[in-house]
Amino acid sequence: MGTRERKEREFETRRRLILTTATELFQKDGFGGVTLDDIASAIEFSKGTIYNHFGSKEEIYASILVEHLNILLSCLKEAARTGRNTLERLRNSMKAYVRFYREHREYFKLLFFIDLVSDHYRVPDTLLKEIRTLKIACLLELQNVVREGVRSGELEGGRPDAQVSMVMWGMINGIIQLVESRQFKEEDLDRLIGLGFEIVLGGLKRKA
Repeated sequence: MGTRERKEREFETRRRLILTTATELFQKDGFGGVTLDDIASAIEFSKGTIYNHFGSKEEIYASILVEHLNILLSCLKEAARTGRNTLERLRNSMKAYVRFYREHREYFKLLFFIDLVSDHYRVPDTLLKEIRTLKIACLLELQNVVREGVRSGELEGGRPDAQVSMVMWGMINGIIQLVESRQFKEEDLDRLIGLGFEIVLGGLKRKA
């Protein structure tokens, strides 16, 4: 291995260690409860070393969001491939989304509101663009399932599949926010998602 390759590998190893450590701290103390000094101290790096890899705490957080969005996208792709019919694939997609929320709750809170707060956070435009692209890709997975359902005759046609998937996406996020704001208990989440799912599908299923 040449000197250049070794330095590149060491650089990537340090970057990965920063992200892994920051992930643990964010999960433990939340975004607001962690500073760059905390991250540097936890891995015994100088703050300058952190700045060699990331320009701010917000950039670290956004980089972690990208990784988590890729996890969500993979889960939705898998859900879209499983199920005997469109309704099962849509239901599996809903379950995958809720599971992601439960397993990555701290990141979920900011993930879908980062566009609103990005002016206040020092997030590089390239990262914001990547986050938005991945969010759209997640929505497209749901949209593709709806489109296939219309094509197979399981769902009524005549409605733009992009709008239908956006309504379902908004319904899930709306219910999750009701739980986050404690207007509903967390144990009610699955029941409410299921109810919303059945209501939406009631207007989508092809009538006999």
